[in-house]
Amino acid sequence: MSEFSAARILALRKSKGLSQEVLAEQSGVSLRTIQRVEQGATVPRGHTVQALAAALSVPLEALHAEPEPPRPEPAVAVAELAAATSALRSDPDFLQLLNLSALSFLVLPLLNLVVPWLLWRARRHSTAHVAELGRRVLGFQALWQVGTFFLMLLALAGQLVVYRHYHVALPELWLSALIGTYAANVCTVVYYGAQLRRGNFDVYRFRL
Repeated sequence: MSEFSAARILALRKSKGLSQEVLAEQSGVSLRTIQRVEQGATVPRGHTVQALAAALSVPLEALHAEPEPPRPEPAVAVAELAAATSALRSDPDFLQLLNLSALSFLVLPLLNLVVPWLLWRARRHSTAHVAELGRRVLGFQALWQVGTFFLMLLALAGQLVVYRHYHVALPELWLSALIGTYAANVCTVVYYGAQLRRGNFDVYRFRL
């Protein structure tokens, strides 16, 4: 059985053009009780609900809240998700392209973010696994970009400290850090490219 609804009494009273005072007079229920009932501050007893229903000229059931529609079972939700996923076309070559597009940083800095983002945006709703893979690729590249920036600053600071104290220039310190970070990114992209060829989509676990 549905529970009593304060909103229903309020709506019915207003729909019939009755004030709280008039409803109290016609139903024999005190004005204070009606005010508390409509505010949801109290749950009316059986005889009070019957008196209000009679005064409003509606059946008792009209003062009950409408039942909420049943929620879909988890199995149904999973089935719907699986159906939506299966509707996306499979394109392993595009997944490889999306992954390898991160290597564009070798041509120009920040292209490793721009190119994958453009590819991801173009096919994320039409090709299977593109939405998740694109987010993972972009997350890792953003993390690498930030990490490389701070590592370069740290190498430069170390180079300046060594020169100030020992008057020795160490350009190879900054260069080694740059080459190391670039090599790490290339190796990561190539490694996960091999994983994608094997059908393993659990790639780029460490990302923003």
